[in-house]
Amino acid sequence: MPPDSSRRAVVTVNPSGQWTNQHRNVVQAYDRLYDVWNPLAPTSDFLGDLQLTVAALQGIIRDALHDNVSLRALGGGWSLSHAAVTDGRLVNTAPLNWYFPVAATGVSPAYTEDPALLMYLQCGVSVDEANGLLFQQPRPLALKTSGASNGQTIAGAVSTGTHGSRFRFGAMPDYVVALHLITAPDRAIWLERASYPVLSDGLIARLGAQLVRDDTLFNAALVSFGSFGLVHGVMIEAEPLYLLEASRQRLPIDDQLKRAMQTLDFSTIPMPYTDEEPLHFEVVINPHDTGDGAYVTTMYQRPYRNDYPRPTASPAGLGPGDDVLAVVGKLGDTLPAVVGPLVNAVIGTEYRLYAQQWGTPGEIFSSTTTLQKAMSAEIGVALEDTARALDLLLAAPEARGYAGVVAFRYVKRSQALLAFTKFDITCTIELPGAYADRTLSYYNAVWQGLENAGIPYTLHWGQIHNFTPARVRTMYGAAVDEWIASRNTLLDPQVRAVFTSPFLRQCGLA
Repeated sequence: MPPDSSRRAVVTVNPSGQWTNQHRNVVQAYDRLYDVWNPLAPTSDFLGDLQLTVAALQGIIRDALHDNVSLRALGGGWSLSHAAVTDGRLVNTAPLNWYFPVAATGVSPAYTEDPALLMYLQCGVSVDEANGLLFQQPRPLALKTSGASNGQTIAGAVSTGTHGSRFRFGAMPDYVVALHLITAPDRAIWLERASYPVLSDGLIARLGAQLVRDDTLFNAALVSFGSFGLVHGVMIEAEPLYLLEASRQRLPIDDQLKRAMQTLDFSTIPMPYTDEEPLHFEVVINPHDTGDGAYVTTMYQRPYRNDYPRPTASPAGLGPGDDVLAVVGKLGDTLPAVVGPLVNAVIGTEYRLYAQQWGTPGEIFSSTTTLQKAMSAEIGVALEDTARALDLLLAAPEARGYAGVVAFRYVKRSQALLAFTKFDITCTIELPGAYADRTLSYYNAVWQGLENAGIPYTLHWGQIHNFTPARVRTMYGAAVDEWIASRNTLLDPQVRAVFTSPFLRQCGLA
């Protein structure tokens, strides 16, 4: 049934200006900024209402084609790189926060999992909103994993490969089972893996989308940072609501800890539970305070119950989750000549030790704001290279002037072609630091040190990077060609030009 022509989505056109991300390290001039809202209230024809928003977004693509300018969708502004922006036009998708569960009658006959765990999330739904709406379902649900903060939109987090530390599962793209993509002024597609059909043909038709099932195309589009068209929505597989039992202790940075970090065999270090593997394991090291050891956070999955003790917050209001980027943001814009005492003071105050803090994933990882202007880079190395990378990070002379910390987490390999979590088990090393030239000097020293040592590495697309076409090819090999070929398949040449940004050209992916 076609959507009601008397109803429409609302588009506001703002003149040229400058956009700044949440962490205030990216400033982008733009030609035009669109704010887009869904129709005023959903009707009984909810899927038809969604088509009205698709039509509005298609009109924005049509205008960009006519005016020969580039276009990019904005989410929560959480990325610390230019992946999310372009020098042409920007679309603010944050108001697009509708969702719907899927009935058993709406799935493909080949879908063998529980339809009650499926949820369609429109592109502007934030991770924080997703946690809330999943909790409110008749059977409360939870995301399988998420990053250390909840300010991103779900589409933005997935498109840049955001991850948690659930090392037996993977990153956020790994629970996305379908993508609702707007790929032309007159085309929207519903993209799934051929090996994993999800929705019924009838439900896809009611969305007004063309069904495309192809494993390679899907794995390419999953992590594509806005360059495969406008992501209107994602279909995720959630899981029944669970609790996390979290603890943080300090342990010596010795051979026993390094062995655990390099093998994920925890038998040589003290753990809250010696007979149980944690769901989440993270090690944070302050380079200016190694003598007192590393901060080791462990989280164990527990069945949900309502009578658990609620988690407590830090002095700045942060939950017990590990958003160290928000913590180091307290360091501010101006640094003294000797940064060590300042880093020690901030980390000592905000990155607290605790035992048996309980909460849902949304409560444990509760940060939705930043505390100061900040920078962050994130590196992926193979699990077996963890100790070598740690030694390199601490030995770099530039570490003395680095106002930040290093954080190690672990993620199972993603199926996405350009997921930076590409190793069988990827050790992700985040370097959150104060906004300063000395922070960038440290990043450059680390990247060069990895290359000199012959340690293969990748970089998070949504954080500060050193990408060149040659480096991207070194990181991803033949997957680069598959990704480019997939983009050429899904987008006509004129539309590809619209969704080609300076970032994409810098990476050699245009």
